[in-house]
Amino acid sequence: MAQNKWPLALSAAVLLTGLCACAAPESVPTPTPQTADTPEQEAVRWLSDENHRAFAVGDFWVTLNHIEEDKSRIQVWDPADLSAPLQTMEQTLETPYFFGVSEVADANFDGYPDFGCLYFMGNQPTYWNYWLWDPEAGEFVEEPALAEVCAPEFDAAGQVVRSYTRGGYAGLVGTHAFYRWEEGELVCIRRTDSSVIPGATEEQDRVLLTVEDRIDGKLTPVVRAEYTVDSRGWFPVEEAWQDLAYHGES
Repeated sequence: MAQNKWPLALSAAVLLTGLCACAAPESVPTPTPQTADTPEQEAVRWLSDENHRAFAVGDFWVTLNHIEEDKSRIQVWDPADLSAPLQTMEQTLETPYFFGVSEVADANFDGYPDFGCLYFMGNQPTYWNYWLWDPEAGEFVEEPALAEVCAPEFDAAGQVVRSYTRGGYAGLVGTHAFYRWEEGELVCIRRTDSSVIPGATEEQDRVLLTVEDRIDGKLTPVVRAEYTVDSRGWFPVEEAWQDLAYHGES
């Protein structure tokens, strides 16, 4: 029986050695210290968030922050001093999923860059809020009149703000409007409008074209005519009146 004790003792020793090894405390890894982001990294991190946008307007920076579902905060910054914004405004968004759509343009043709931010977008119509640079006040000032202009286009050469609002019939009808700045006010100087007059059947539908021209300080009707839809007869008339040098056939 004595000869059988050695294998038993050896087995016990191996087992105890394994248990001691398992019970030994594991070493805890030393965490790597995190370094603070550089200003450039912070800016990239901020811009990568879908609720933030930024763009330059002349010598200024403008940031957009989607603070609520239907609200955006707009801030104007001096790049030389980012300690606090120069201006803070808020914009109500009617179509929030188009947050951040913006443009820079000389909206009043005074030689200073202005900026606009989209607040509504439909199948075609787009409406914007615009802030115009006021050199006397030294800040951007919102222009409410431009918020009522659909899809404005700024023609600096002609000093005209053009607008188009799509109507029915897949865009075959609609409204073209033309504006000029007069003593700081946006004034409509011409409007052409084509609209569908429903008939008893679709084949009997007609199109009414009206043209208003600014005469003696007010919009005055100068054209009113009906056309069959198939004739497309309003196309050349409407196109002729979109040339602001045209004032009708003599």
